[in-house]
Amino acid sequence: MNTFLSRQLQGFFAAGGLATLFHWLVMAALIGVGLEPVLATASGSVSGAVLNYGLQRHLAFRNAGPHRVTLWRYVGSCFVAWFCNLVFFFLLNNVLALPVTLSQVVTTGLVAALNYIVYQRLVFHEQTR
Repeated sequence: MNTFLSRQLQGFFAAGGLATLFHWLVMAALIGVGLEPVLATASGSVSGAVLNYGLQRHLAFRNAGPHRVTLWRYVGSCFVAWFCNLVFFFLLNNVLALPVTLSQVVTTGLVAALNYIVYQRLVFHEQTR
């Protein structure tokens, strides 16, 4: 693996890790005050996404195009990721009856893999002029 890709992956995981931690903290707080887990993870996902945009541009995808382009692509990718997060979590927690924590850990891994591919190829790819 070349150095650029290695740094990009490290930045992606660092940014995603911080955003995921924030997602989980929001989710746990909402569950703690009585919100249903599926709604709590949906809300946590949105909170993490807001933090993640700036972190991804700063840590992983430094040569991304201008905000006026990447921000809208990111918002679109967030809708897809948010929907995938919701569906995966619902299936794991409600259909397969896995515990909340395990359901969210598996969901996070699946959505992270999807996000890296989408960010690299569609959202933050370097603009050619």
